Amino acid sequence: MIKKIDVSNLKPTMFIHDINCPWIDHPFLRDSFLVESDNDIEKIASYGIRQVYIDTQRGPDMPDAPSAEDVHRQLDSKMQYLGQTLKRPAPLVPAEKERVQAKQICREASRIVHNVLQDCRLGKQVELEQVEPVVSSITDSIFRNPDAMVSLLRIKQADKYTFQHSVAVGTLLISFCRALDIDRKTIERVGLGGLLHDIGKMQVPKQILNKPGKLSEAEFAIMKNHVRYGCETLEKTPGISPIALSVAAEHHECYDGSGYPRGLKGDQISLYGQLASVVDVYDAMTSTRIYHVGIEPTEVLRKLLEWSDHHFNVQLVHHFIRSIGIYPLGSLVRLESGYLAVVVEQHHENLLHPKVRAVFDSQTRHSIPPRDVDLTMPGSNDRILSFEVPARWGIDMQRYI
Repeated sequence: MIKKIDVSNLKPTMFIHDINCPWIDHPFLRDSFLVESDNDIEKIASYGIRQVYIDTQRGPDMPDAPSAEDVHRQLDSKMQYLGQTLKRPAPLVPAEKERVQAKQICREASRIVHNVLQDCRLGKQVELEQVEPVVSSITDSIFRNPDAMVSLLRIKQADKYTFQHSVAVGTLLISFCRALDIDRKTIERVGLGGLLHDIGKMQVPKQILNKPGKLSEAEFAIMKNHVRYGCETLEKTPGISPIALSVAAEHHECYDGSGYPRGLKGDQISLYGQLASVVDVYDAMTSTRIYHVGIEPTEVLRKLLEWSDHHFNVQLVHHFIRSIGIYPLGSLVRLESGYLAVVVEQHHENLLHPKVRAVFDSQTRHSIPPRDVDLTMPGSNDRILSFEVPARWGIDMQRYI
């Protein structure tokens, strides 16, 4: 049985099924392994990991610990409650209409951020006049309909991950701030910080930055320096705002003080740093890389909710779930009828019942002619049972959104 326990209760010979770490780039070679000594436990705790999942069939049990199924049910109950109580700002235009402009903005943002990061690698100064118009365009799109831009951000190319991740974090931060009713001028400063938050990675050796696998402990220590490098670069940038700087400086800080580089805790971290820490983890976990298959958005939101016990501000995680939606646009879900459907539009007052496009019959395992179903309509007897992984069914999501 898989159970969740505190790291303080770990013992040698226990088998860790899941390290339960919010960071993709942790220094452990595997997410599951045998605990061989107290040194292993000390190492796990030193990286701010508070709780892990153990496999009681491969090592000692802890009888009073909750099962993974119990934890999942509790988190799912919380998600359902949030879906019933949280409301989103009403979009100005439908997502499908906004997607045309959003695709153009996304391409231009990727090009500009790529050029800025490459210039930085060559030792050139950041020119804000290149980046600020992009931030303004993204903000315009988010204000019209946040789902359109956000739904385009999950697909990333392995050799372009760093700058595509930067565009995604900037965009998600703008959407997050919009959901919090932050004023537009501040939103754009936060978004600028998001686009440039990883600029320090341009000073990390390429063999570490682009390594097609887990980093060693020594490599991980070098990678962590990117925050300091980024701050040094941005502090030399004429016209950079303190808000943008705080995003770059604090996006790896954690609410419980276990983050880096300064180990800030609670409200020692600025609001904008707290927002960035949530967004950075969300995009990293939902993105597919050479050594990491992206996790479905709804499952990542559930994990953020779990980790808000320690690593994140729980209220901000709730607001982030509101900004993204329980079933984000482009998610694949299983309906009670047995059909698999793509989420094509969210209802700002009903996050549990989006408009979906049925595309696949899970019972016959065959595609069907796409059919839109609005789950809020009185005549709809269907409902969402769970999210699904598109690759498992061979479904190309880009065909349907």
